[in-house]
Amino acid sequence: MKDLLKVMTLALLMVVLLVACGGGEAPAPAPEAPAAEAPAAEAPAAPAEPIRLEFWHAMGGNLGELVDELVARFNASQDAIVVNATFQGSYDDTYNSLLAAFDAGTAPNIVQNFDLASQTMIDTGRLVPAWQLMQADGYDANLFVPAVRDYYSDENGMVGMAFNSSTPLIYYNADMFTAAGEPPIEGSLSFSEFKALCDRLMAANVAPFCFTYGQVGWYFEQMLANSGGLYFNNDNGRTGRPTEVLFNQGQGVEVFTFLTDLIKEGYSPNLGSTWTETDSTFITRQAAIMIDSTSDVSIINNSDFTVGTAFIPHSDSSERNGVIIGGAALWLIDSGDPAVNQAGWEFMKFMAERDQQVLWHTGTGYFPVLTELSNDAELISFWEENPNFDTAIRQLGTTSTTLADGSTNYAVLGGRAGPFPAIRRIIVETYSRVLDDGLSPQEALDEAATRANRELADYNAFFGQ
Repeated sequence: MKDLLKVMTLALLMVVLLVACGGGEAPAPAPEAPAAEAPAAEAPAAPAEPIRLEFWHAMGGNLGELVDELVARFNASQDAIVVNATFQGSYDDTYNSLLAAFDAGTAPNIVQNFDLASQTMIDTGRLVPAWQLMQADGYDANLFVPAVRDYYSDENGMVGMAFNSSTPLIYYNADMFTAAGEPPIEGSLSFSEFKALCDRLMAANVAPFCFTYGQVGWYFEQMLANSGGLYFNNDNGRTGRPTEVLFNQGQGVEVFTFLTDLIKEGYSPNLGSTWTETDSTFITRQAAIMIDSTSDVSIINNSDFTVGTAFIPHSDSSERNGVIIGGAALWLIDSGDPAVNQAGWEFMKFMAERDQQVLWHTGTGYFPVLTELSNDAELISFWEENPNFDTAIRQLGTTSTTLADGSTNYAVLGGRAGPFPAIRRIIVETYSRVLDDGLSPQEALDEAATRANRELADYNAFFGQ
């Protein structure tokens, strides 16, 4: 955290980097013609050079190929702007690279930064907020799916431009379910119902394990929200900077107990904090069920069996609440040059347009971020042919953003805190305190809360809170 604060301190004190809009040099004036001769014809003005933008993103593999395709579309659609896209690695890698670039004066014009970075991005003071550009352009933010729009908004409106949004999804081997006499999963199972299903599947010997998952912070956050639990105080950090975590209370303990018990009781293999091994365990039929992002369509494409999908589970002591938007947004770094900033805005608008969002959704599984696309004929036909994509849409569409009394359901809006990336890493490390060191879930989460609260205190102190 000290390193992060040092970087951000330097970043916030930097002189705003001026990025010049390129232009051809004016031609030298023609020599004066003799009086007896007609004046020489005036040379045509040199064409203006296009504005060149640097765009950093966190999409690798086939996702990166689609990003490159979208960027190529934009570059071919006009000749005033050229965007150069550069893959920076994982979300964490991209986040850390940007903070370092602020220090070095090498920040890009646009960066794709993930959900947990939202508060830090706002706090840098280095952005041109999307709402400001929308107001100047007459652009309606209500075009975006409300859950997506609200996640990346402050009190003024959207700060980051929603681009790729996802949620977690349960994937299951439908052939194994048939062999075990199990019907498809309907709705969101409670933890007890989920374990009872595992008991039946394992009794039928369809696979060595029932369920496979990586010990990543995202699944804990999502099941906590689905169970109606808050991650931070101050309404999940939505009505004020959070000063303490709440994940070591009530629903958080119930969720963490469920996840660690799945491994301790033999329902799941202990894979550590992995993403890829979870996929391979499922695809090679070592487990009947897995959890992963809606964006991982390779699970369906690479499996030689029928794959079904379902909503993620919730705690026994709660009803289903729904899921938090994951993924990332596009953030415009202020170059100091209005023309360059406007060029960045044109690119961001392009990436949110219908054709780009349709290609992105059908090729990746990330949600289309525009509300109007829920009635798009092409997508409706696609969902009918690919029902697993429709499961993800329904899970998000039925998320309860308001409670029974009409108040805001802050659990499913997701937590917002400056040091959230560091706190997520603490949760990842906390799994081993239960599985390897023998602490109870309550003891391990209390320990994690102490560390997380220290991160919050340091971050808030930096901003004078």
